Amino acid sequence: MFALRTKTLTHMMTIEDFRQFFSERLAKELGAAESARKSTIFKAVLVWVLAVPLGIVATWGITKLMGAEHLIAVAILVTLVFGFVAYMFWKEVLSSRHFYNLFKGRVIDGIIRFVDERLHYIPHRYIPPATLVKSRLFALPIHQYEGDDYCFMQLENGTSLEFSEVHAKSIEKKDNKKEFVPVFDGLFAHIHCSEPRIGDLYILPKGMTEADLYQPGRLQSHTTENSEFDQNFTVYASSLAAARKYLTPQLIEALLQFRREHPERTVLLATHGKEVYVGITCKSHLFEPDVWQPLTNVSALEEFFIDVSALMRLLRAAANLSGSPVQVEAQPA
Repeated sequence: MFALRTKTLTHMMTIEDFRQFFSERLAKELGAAESARKSTIFKAVLVWVLAVPLGIVATWGITKLMGAEHLIAVAILVTLVFGFVAYMFWKEVLSSRHFYNLFKGRVIDGIIRFVDERLHYIPHRYIPPATLVKSRLFALPIHQYEGDDYCFMQLENGTSLEFSEVHAKSIEKKDNKKEFVPVFDGLFAHIHCSEPRIGDLYILPKGMTEADLYQPGRLQSHTTENSEFDQNFTVYASSLAAARKYLTPQLIEALLQFRREHPERTVLLATHGKEVYVGITCKSHLFEPDVWQPLTNVSALEEFFIDVSALMRLLRAAANLSGSPVQVEAQPA
């Protein structure tokens, strides 16, 4: 793994910083992943290149033994058998973890640590569904759930942070038919704060109400002195003290900045005592390597960097993340 340059914990990396980082360091890792991708495709194609002549030879040999009158039947049988075997080998080659681990373990891990070098990355893990339920941000039950790109941070002061990509769906019956209804698609984060915190606070996009929450409790709506914020967000809190204490000017500005940069996206936030939950929606999976597509699409990597940076900006505004990291063992890619 390459070393990341030292940076202060309060400095947010810009897209220009990322492009410089890409040209100086990440391009080399991307080159190694691209070589692995091409090698994987070559091996997969080679399976079929070998399967065809082997099938012809097998058909000829069996026909010689059984007689020419069985040629058509033998040809069909050999085609089915060799076709199935070749297909299974082909799929096995394409599903090899080498290319996936190389891309995720070097390229994506490099981007995440560039955003904040205290973050640790486990590509195949994700936020558990119980965390979404505990946030009380979603009234619908979760029946289908998947995710990946799990990141976590542990600080010496006792604060811990985790986030991952999450795709949650609920099953609803309509006209005697079951269909999946999206609950949440995007990046979801959970912070356990070290300092004592009081009350419940929800910050929702305009249009959502208490009815969209899961067991919200006794809440009151609150407005701020920021007209732009009040036009785009709805605030519910268990007390005026909780609203004033945790809806800080820094958090208001971070939410507005996200709204200005991503007007088509939704951001949700809830705090319950020491627990803070933040979700930002995405339409599809953030970045999954496709063995059939070249890895030269830098813009897709930039979008991933922007999404993770936006989430971390919101998390820093919602809770104090200025502490020093706890030294933990390296996690598997």
